[in-house]
Amino acid sequence: MAATSTLTQRPVFTAPAAPANMIRSDAMDQTPSSEASARGAAIYSQSWLLTIYDWWVLGIVSTYAWACSVPNYTLPWFRSNVRKGQHLDIGVGTGYYLAQTDLTGVQVTLADLNQDALDATKDRLVAEGKVKAEDTRCLLHDITRPLPPSCPKFDSMSLYYLLHCMPGPVPAKTAIFSHLKHNLTPDGVISGASILGQDVRHNLFGRLIMAFGNWNGMFDNRADNAVDFDDALREHFHEVETQVRGVIFLWRASKPKV
Repeated sequence: MAATSTLTQRPVFTAPAAPANMIRSDAMDQTPSSEASARGAAIYSQSWLLTIYDWWVLGIVSTYAWACSVPNYTLPWFRSNVRKGQHLDIGVGTGYYLAQTDLTGVQVTLADLNQDALDATKDRLVAEGKVKAEDTRCLLHDITRPLPPSCPKFDSMSLYYLLHCMPGPVPAKTAIFSHLKHNLTPDGVISGASILGQDVRHNLFGRLIMAFGNWNGMFDNRADNAVDFDDALREHFHEVETQVRGVIFLWRASKPKV
């Protein structure tokens, strides 16, 4: 199932003990919202999950539960929305998408609530020759809060398999666009993919994963739907394109309304 809609068209270190190119944001305070977000991110502290994530989540689950093959749909969508210049990847997972993308001319900033995920992703990208360690910044940050003032304007941003992990209804999740758009260049693009819970047909495998994910706090997406996400994007950006593949909402937006 596919549906497309288009609208006409150097860091300050706040933690002295942090290693080079690691920024610990002041937004990492333990407010209710950041605690709820952290529950979904905490699972990435388990090294065994990072080891099997690509095979299980991006291979088996994406293909057979979400009916959206990563090589056929999500990865090409990601690649087409990475711009040369400054790129911000939010909710890094294992760094799979970046590792499968030509990053020539791209300076990468990684942002996540989880230090282990940041370290694993940066190590992977460096080991695979995708980036240089000294040129890659890591931002330990709660994305529900504005980015630190020292962050540059980004030419592209990515949020893949992130929004369905964030707590609250769609308006609460998409409130992040109200500040992220100010860190996007006028010609920049922000894109992502998220698992929908409403107005899509989940198969048995998908329903089991959904039930488990929402029970243990990895997901909070039972009410997530494409219409609400599309409306929220149009509130903050002049140009929006969305489509649904299986139960995955793919989106990109540009020309921020600032």
